[in-house]
Amino acid sequence: MQYTQLGNTEYQVSRLGFGAMRLPMVEIGGQQYVDAQKAIQVLHRAFELGVNYVDTGFMYCQQESEFVVGDAIEQWPHSDDIVVTAKCTKMRADAPGDLWRMLQHQLWKQRRDSFDFYLFHGIGWENWHEIDRKTGWKADMRRAKEEGLAKHIGFSFHDKPEMMKRLVDEGIFDLVTCQYNYLDRSNEEAIAYAHEQDLAVVVMGPVGGGRLSVLPKGVRHAEISANEAAELAIRFVLAHPGVDVALSGMGSIEMVEQNAAAVDKGPLTADEVETVNEMMARNKELAKLYCTGCEYCLPCPNDVRIPRAFELYNYYKVYGLEEYAVSQYRSLVQRGQDAAACVECGTCLERCPQNIRIPEQLAEVAELFADAG
Repeated sequence: MQYTQLGNTEYQVSRLGFGAMRLPMVEIGGQQYVDAQKAIQVLHRAFELGVNYVDTGFMYCQQESEFVVGDAIEQWPHSDDIVVTAKCTKMRADAPGDLWRMLQHQLWKQRRDSFDFYLFHGIGWENWHEIDRKTGWKADMRRAKEEGLAKHIGFSFHDKPEMMKRLVDEGIFDLVTCQYNYLDRSNEEAIAYAHEQDLAVVVMGPVGGGRLSVLPKGVRHAEISANEAAELAIRFVLAHPGVDVALSGMGSIEMVEQNAAAVDKGPLTADEVETVNEMMARNKELAKLYCTGCEYCLPCPNDVRIPRAFELYNYYKVYGLEEYAVSQYRSLVQRGQDAAACVECGTCLERCPQNIRIPEQLAEVAELFADAG
């Protein structure tokens, strides 16, 4: 495992981080819950391979992720070596003191005295200030650091890149977690800026929430040493000189081992990065249908499986897997969950952290697959 100093902090961390939002789940009575035994095995395998950075969140895995992460770390013989990041979600910050109460609850869930990093979760410039006016969460965060409950302050980011720079310029943050991969390059310059200001940079979605699960057709015959899709995606992200950690949501031991092996190979070379850049320039139109699969847009009132529809569109248009995409989309049609069921109610627009024009783009998906048969 490769390691790096995390920004301007005292931590030496693995360049592969464990995102705890996609732990293995089990269905009980029609509801999904974390399969704790399997999840702990997955986390322990990551620790065995040298992963020592874990990212948790209040809402992850039906709000059970933090319990299981706490168990896994507590059972690990070298628990003090694990660096833990937790987040205060804006979805539960509504009244004065909510951040403070959330922090206390999360420490209890994970059985910790403090977090190495505590983040404002999924913020942009406007909502960070708006929520502060309602809740005073900035003052709560300062108190958390002063009292040693949060050793470092950070934010995870969903907004325009120029707003990320403005947040960096606030001068209170030690770390930023943001979206970046070879499909979504919008934060590329902002990442470099954050790095120049000595912030640690952790990239979420290096594999696009699992959407980059096949090698793009332009890569299959290119002179790039990456043999697997996840390997290409992770090594591309780590080739950015401003990126410290590639954070991956890993739900199986196989995924952990594949991603660890990718990091062990090191970043792509400059020539390989240029090859990917040229390939993606030829496929620039796919960016308008980029979706991380976070599922914040769900449930849809008309049961459209929005992330799946976008995923299949990209399989068809970008990766050249036409037959597979058509067959899988047919299953959505049979269940009444396809893009054509959208009535443009706009509910999803309020929820999408990527600000995708979902109804408009679902119409494109429906048109594509109608023509494809």
